[in-house]
Amino acid sequence: MSYIDKDFYDNVYKGAPIADDNEFNRLAERASDMIDQITQYVLKNIEFDRLAQVLQDMVKKATCAQVEFLFENGESVIHDNGNLNNVSVGNFSYSTGNGGNSRISPAVYDYLKYSGLLYTGVHTHGG
Repeated sequence: MSYIDKDFYDNVYKGAPIADDNEFNRLAERASDMIDQITQYVLKNIEFDRLAQVLQDMVKKATCAQVEFLFENGESVIHDNGNLNNVSVGNFSYSTGNGGNSRISPAVYDYLKYSGLLYTGVHTHGG
């Protein structure tokens, strides 16, 4: 299940133009899967349409950001483990910067950081 459709991507998020509908749909599915991964699949147990509109919008915009990231950087980033920091061979050197997770657009985290969906702690109920 994709969290977005092309109309939302084009007209609300106003992402980089993706002319091919099939390519967009493929990227939207992959991006939605990646959103599920970083939110530990919490959205799979919730009826998405029943979430508060602000949370729906956060998830949709995060998904759009990831679609745009995949479109602009190529789908091969999906298989990048993000651990490569620096490689040197003779006089050649290559660095990836801070060694962060290069599979996920930084904008995804910006959209989701106040949603509570990235929480990895243990929920407790007082009694």
